[in-house]
Amino acid sequence: PSPVFSENEVEKVRQSLQDGDASVRWAAAQLLYSIHDPKLGLELERMIAEDPDADLRIKIVGLMKGREELVRLGGLVKGLRDIDKSVRIASLGALGDIGDPSVVTWVTALLKDPEPDVKIAALQTLGRFQDRRKAEFAALAEKLKKDYEEALRREAARR
Repeated sequence: PSPVFSENEVEKVRQSLQDGDASVRWAAAQLLYSIHDPKLGLELERMIAEDPDADLRIKIVGLMKGREELVRLGGLVKGLRDIDKSVRIASLGALGDIGDPSVVTWVTALLKDPEPDVKIAALQTLGRFQDRRKAEFAALAEKLKKDYEEALRREAARR
């Protein structure tokens, strides 16, 4: 099927991400998200770092965690340094959902945040990383156990 929007139309929507009205920027981001714009990940990362509206930055964090190909850890890490504590907390939640332990250093740094809510969210995120590792280890241990038992059965069958 042919695309619903021409490249010129998509570009106009991308330009709306710079609009002075936060609701227009949000509507543009949602539209680009729904049509799977390949350039959206970079735009969302920029918006987390630069958008003047904290509520919009929080919504953008939520949008990023909604689709794996949009997840740009750099953008979410930028959200950890946001002036607004709600954006920092939303970024921590998104990073916890993603579960990539490569961001542990940045998450750990927030244990020194002046806001107690941010410190708690950082601890919870680190706990989620640990829980994920435990689950991965348990799955690996179970697979190794099954492989070992299967090898023993095959060996017994050969005798």
